[in-house]
Amino acid sequence: MVFTFLFLGFISLLAIFCAKGQHVLKFHNQNFIRVKNTMVFTCLIFMVSMNAQNNDWENQEIISVNKMDASATSYSYTTESAAINGDRTKSEVLSLEGAWKFSFAADSKNRSLDFYKPDFDASQWKDIEVPSCWEMKGYGIPIYTNVVYPFTPNPPFIDRENPVGSYLKTFELPENWNEKQLVLHFAGVSSAFYLWVNGKKVGYSQGSRLPAEFDITKFATAGKNTIAVQVFRWSDGSYLEDQDHWRMSGIHREVLLLAQPKVNISDFFVRTRLDDTYENAVLQIRPKVKVTAGIDIKNWTLEAKLFDSESKNILNRPLSIAVDKIVNERFPPRDHVYFGMLQQELLNPKKWSAEIPNLYTLVLNILDANGKLVESRSTKVGFREVETVADGILKVNGKAVKLMGVNRHDHSDVGGKTMTREEIRKDVELMKQFNINAVRTSHYPNDVYFYELCDEYGIYVMDEANIESHGIGGQLANDPTWNASFMARVIEMVERDKNHPSIISWSLGNESGTGPNHAAAAAWVKDYDPTRFIHYEGSQGIPESPLYNSFYTKAYQKRYNKDMSNPTDPAFVDVISRMYPTLEQLEGLVNNPLIDRPIIACEYAHAMGNSLGHFEEYWNLIRANDKLAGGYIWDWIDQGIKQTDENGVDYFAYGGDFGDEPNLKNFCINGVVASDRTPKPQTHELKYVFQPIEFTAVDLAKGLVTIKNRFNFEDTKEYHFVWTVSEDGKEIQNGVVKDLGMEAGTSTDVRFPIKAIKPKAGKEYWLRVSMINNKETLYSNAGFEVAKEQFKLPYEKRVVAKNVSSKLTVVENEQEIIVGAKNFKVTFNAASGVLNGFNYKGAVLINSEIKANFWRPQTDNDQRGWKSHNLAKFWRNAADNLAMVSLHTEILQNGEVQITVEQAIKDKIQFKQVYTINDLGEIHVANNLSIEKSIEMPVRIGTTFNTPNSYNTMSFYGNGPWENYSDRSAAAEVDVFTGKVESFLHNYVKPQENGNRTEVRWLSLKNNKNSGIKIIGDKPLSISVWPWETKQIEKALHTNELKPNSYYTVNVDMLQLGVGGADTWSMKSLTIEKYRLNDKTYNYGYTITPIK
Repeated sequence: MVFTFLFLGFISLLAIFCAKGQHVLKFHNQNFIRVKNTMVFTCLIFMVSMNAQNNDWENQEIISVNKMDASATSYSYTTESAAINGDRTKSEVLSLEGAWKFSFAADSKNRSLDFYKPDFDASQWKDIEVPSCWEMKGYGIPIYTNVVYPFTPNPPFIDRENPVGSYLKTFELPENWNEKQLVLHFAGVSSAFYLWVNGKKVGYSQGSRLPAEFDITKFATAGKNTIAVQVFRWSDGSYLEDQDHWRMSGIHREVLLLAQPKVNISDFFVRTRLDDTYENAVLQIRPKVKVTAGIDIKNWTLEAKLFDSESKNILNRPLSIAVDKIVNERFPPRDHVYFGMLQQELLNPKKWSAEIPNLYTLVLNILDANGKLVESRSTKVGFREVETVADGILKVNGKAVKLMGVNRHDHSDVGGKTMTREEIRKDVELMKQFNINAVRTSHYPNDVYFYELCDEYGIYVMDEANIESHGIGGQLANDPTWNASFMARVIEMVERDKNHPSIISWSLGNESGTGPNHAAAAAWVKDYDPTRFIHYEGSQGIPESPLYNSFYTKAYQKRYNKDMSNPTDPAFVDVISRMYPTLEQLEGLVNNPLIDRPIIACEYAHAMGNSLGHFEEYWNLIRANDKLAGGYIWDWIDQGIKQTDENGVDYFAYGGDFGDEPNLKNFCINGVVASDRTPKPQTHELKYVFQPIEFTAVDLAKGLVTIKNRFNFEDTKEYHFVWTVSEDGKEIQNGVVKDLGMEAGTSTDVRFPIKAIKPKAGKEYWLRVSMINNKETLYSNAGFEVAKEQFKLPYEKRVVAKNVSSKLTVVENEQEIIVGAKNFKVTFNAASGVLNGFNYKGAVLINSEIKANFWRPQTDNDQRGWKSHNLAKFWRNAADNLAMVSLHTEILQNGEVQITVEQAIKDKIQFKQVYTINDLGEIHVANNLSIEKSIEMPVRIGTTFNTPNSYNTMSFYGNGPWENYSDRSAAAEVDVFTGKVESFLHNYVKPQENGNRTEVRWLSLKNNKNSGIKIIGDKPLSISVWPWETKQIEKALHTNELKPNSYYTVNVDMLQLGVGGADTWSMKSLTIEKYRLNDKTYNYGYTITPIK
């Protein structure tokens, strides 16, 4: 090895000398120049030959061997009716999923070398399920990392152990397939593999997220056949797969054997173009036909038919073209060929959009010279037009659309990167239920089934190439030896997915810098498919511009902080894409005169842990600006892996839990749905913000509300509007408004027939309006709520006056102050002055001090982002550091006892509590906090105490039902909610602040005898009740580590800092100004009362 490196070094120096010598002598000795040229050429040849000796999986110039060209997804049918139906199980397909024989080697040097041979005995090998990730089956470990490669970067080499999995599968070839072309289809293998059939080497492929197809016709035999596959965990392709997700390996998507006739439709491209009125359309089809040598195709025909949703052929006659004209198409020496080999104008076909996903079925048939059907294939077609260039606005079918999107990774909590079709469908159903209309396939092409569902259900898709070299930036994008890899990953994605109407954009990858390799890929795509816009967030900056600033300068950072421009983006992208912009940066982009394209936040609203704060403010801005086309939340699903501890308790694991190095811990836990696809509090917030109907109060006393239809295409005739009136959570009126057929984009005033209300003292009245489906849809039952709003009716809440004359006893000693009456006793710590006990009729209601509370268990945004432990560290132990300044006990004229305690941290904060107790056992607690100007902002203003966990039934009248915070409460509604305490918690994968409810008028905790404690706010409060304390939550790394106490912690707050979440690694993670606690004086109060 040392000799090799020395020799290569010598050869390199010799080549340099030769080149320099040529430059010096070129005018003096032509013969010597020829010698030098020969030496240089010889050196280069030697170096190339040395490079050619690299392993295939460590050679960026070897992408595949004997792999078939990429093509659109379709299946071969023997009848036209089967093709129309589109059930692929009725096509010529054999699934090879199930048990395969498997051998695992921890490093490639120990892999099996002869297992593919026909006489190999694999009886001692274990079975593994295919598809699957072998790490999820106990072989090796999954690795979660983001930027840092799992190996030391040295492209194209893998400088670490490289695990290898060897697979064997035996199958019987169907008898009627002996004369057919046989194609072995691997939908996804990570990251590189070799293939043998019946002991013969077929080929090689790399690239983990796209199909690899091999023609195995000459390798297969009648009857029994054996497939051998050897998969390498890492390859040079892994340098382009440095995405923020779990790194797992194996045959992780389906394996199919496809049969097709020797003359078959090998590929086809369908375009639908709308006219200037977006009414009429042109259907264009460009097919390819594969003909096995020796078959005469004279007078053979390819025909096309188009069927509607009721299987009615809408073409007057089939479109047709001679097969030999397709096969022998001539390409001119200049200019281009016309795209539409088959073409038909259609009058006003039904259009496809995410709102109304009308689909047609295109059937292509090959007929032989006698008119006999040889093969039939089909695909779904949607007529739609996507535009970005006219006026800087993203349009679909002529209407400006907003992308209410999410970034989606493949993830199963039990399968890792292998997903079942049921899980994929669940994703799409949930997205539709929660008003999500767009998906970015971050950061690689998804399984084809996902796109089929997006076509069917209606989702706008940004299809993203499997290219990310985050750990080494743009190094490979600027290296011409990697161009083929870039091009292959983009081209093969486009070729596979080109016929899906749901795909409106091609993305060139993610976080790979920018360079000629991106530009080359963009040029190919733009020429090949002008019907979709090209996206790539990394393509920023115009170095030729006099306004350009180099990336690593202060001038760049200053400008980027303002409007994220430098000064605009290269022409090869059609949209301006940015990650994690603040509201101010988005406004800066909108106001930048050099930004002339639609603006998309391809990643924003980082939903890690307890997050998605001030999300409504983002969408207020987006809806107010035509150039802002929306964006994609990061991200769709928590990437937790289900595990069970030694006590049988389930929890979700994340980076580092498997001993994986490197790892980024729980940075993979940032979905708006949980790892098992359970909706989270954030999911309800985004559903409300994304809802397609806007309700605005006009005259609530008369029940008059303006309803705006935000849909671009859909009217409201398929919906009903349901309304209710409630009194302090109790419904007292209701009704339904039907047949409100509002056209898309219009508004109307609607009067809901509220009957006159005679308001009662101390009561509040609320009008709730919602839009529901009036019939079943693909993703919901009839009656499913799509949009809603709640309005407080304009009735004065009159306070019920209390006249209490109390007779109380007060006992004071050195340890405590005891205030009591016949049925209760309240105790105070004489040293601190704080209430530390409350008993009523012999039952303990409060069994701890009522302490000041200025801290919360850190959220991910607090800890990883703005770092509250640094920027708000004063407050972490401030409550414990308070020292009593004074304590005063007074019996008021009406007999009530008032205890005033003043506490302080000298010259920093003063905290005053006034307890007023009457002989009903009611304790009013008035709190005042004063903060010195130099002290940083607290994260909460409140108090906390404990109560026995026998009071486990919780009710409250306030914002619910799901967890909410000051900056994430738009979707919450004021009502009375009741359940077990634990039902109001939200167990984030990494424990943190949770379970809060805002605008709470009162809270009660009851036992099974219906007695307990109630807290009533002078003004609405924020409350939460936990079976743990703050320190327990902060210490725990997983939910199974949280052991419930014998008491509940009750948090009663005036305010809590919003959760924020523009990102989770910088000051951007801090919530916006309006949700911060910047005041220096706070006053609030509440009453504690026993429930008799």
